[in-house]
Amino acid sequence: MLIKNARAVNLDDRLHSIYVNPEGIIECIDCMKKDGEVIDAQGRILLPPFINPHCHLGYSMTIDISRHNITGTLTEGARIVREETSKRINEEELKQRLSKIIEILFSHGIFYVRTHELITLESNIALKTLKVRENPLVNIQVVTLPATGVMEEGEDEVIKTLESGAEVVGFVPQMELNYELAVKSVKKAFDIAVGLNKLVDGHVDETDDPSSKYTELVIAEAMKRGYGNKTTISHMTASHSYDNWYFHELLYKLVDSGVSVVSNPMVSLYLQGRYDPYPKRRGIARIKDMLNKGINVGIGTDNVMDPIFPLGDYNMLRVLNYAFIVDHFSVQDIPLLFKTVTYNSSNILGITDYGRLEVGKKAEFIILNERSLSDAISYTSKPFLAVRGEYMVMNRLESSGVIKHD
Repeated sequence: MLIKNARAVNLDDRLHSIYVNPEGIIECIDCMKKDGEVIDAQGRILLPPFINPHCHLGYSMTIDISRHNITGTLTEGARIVREETSKRINEEELKQRLSKIIEILFSHGIFYVRTHELITLESNIALKTLKVRENPLVNIQVVTLPATGVMEEGEDEVIKTLESGAEVVGFVPQMELNYELAVKSVKKAFDIAVGLNKLVDGHVDETDDPSSKYTELVIAEAMKRGYGNKTTISHMTASHSYDNWYFHELLYKLVDSGVSVVSNPMVSLYLQGRYDPYPKRRGIARIKDMLNKGINVGIGTDNVMDPIFPLGDYNMLRVLNYAFIVDHFSVQDIPLLFKTVTYNSSNILGITDYGRLEVGKKAEFIILNERSLSDAISYTSKPFLAVRGEYMVMNRLESSGVIKHD
């Protein structure tokens, strides 16, 4: 397969032709070899594949089998998932649903995801996900996400799941019963991660409460153990409500620690500010401030069509569009924003050899349907082409064919 006239903005911003052989290997660049299908990209943008650093595949697209979240709050949604939805998910049901989700992810140009999967005292979606995740299209990295009390009473189940293949230790300090148990859960998560050589990614400060400051605790634990580049803080929505002096002091601590942050602007906008009168807080992590400070920030989709968020479609361009609007980015910031779903997120997941367009390497790239990054973030179309080894999907945007009727 020859793909010609693709603009590699992350390489040299020039048009290139790429020949991918039947085994899915880049055999030559700019050689114009033509012994198979020829696809003309017509100047469209070529990028490394998208990475979704935060989602919940295990109970994604369960909105039709779950009680509706009437209040729209995280509290009610989490209760429904924990007490009802998780108990209805079996391995076979998950396998069928995940197969559909994987095709959706690939069609959106997502080749890598990190999914946070719930472990309660009665059910273990994380373990079920591990058993059905293997596929040729999307690499699925699993985080153990403990429900309230599980780090205290179900530690053995968490460790069993990690020993079965889960790559990341999760925790949710603000959901524990009190501050003492919250602190204990964070320390225990790091103890387990270091002992098993796993990554760390916690749901931290996902609240509007400005007094929720577990980010500091995570930073301290990461620095004490030399674990900064293996640690991620997800959500951090309380930072939207922090005093500016405190937040900017916190930025220096994040920089010094090397800890990454993941924001999920679409779902955070939906969940946060639910208890506010007008004006309502936007309730997202301060993405732009952190990026400008040099902090490694990724942006994810979070929940998709489940009791916590009833909408969503795994479109990474759409979540960038939301981030651009809600955190007051400007046009000149768009290339930096794109890094949150590519190179920054590859650092978070610990992906090696990411984004290298080289002869002899496995083909892993996408070509957007637009010819500028600003157009891409505006139209939020599926990629024109997604290629991973011997697999590909094409999403052509044809003319609407408008004619004058008789």
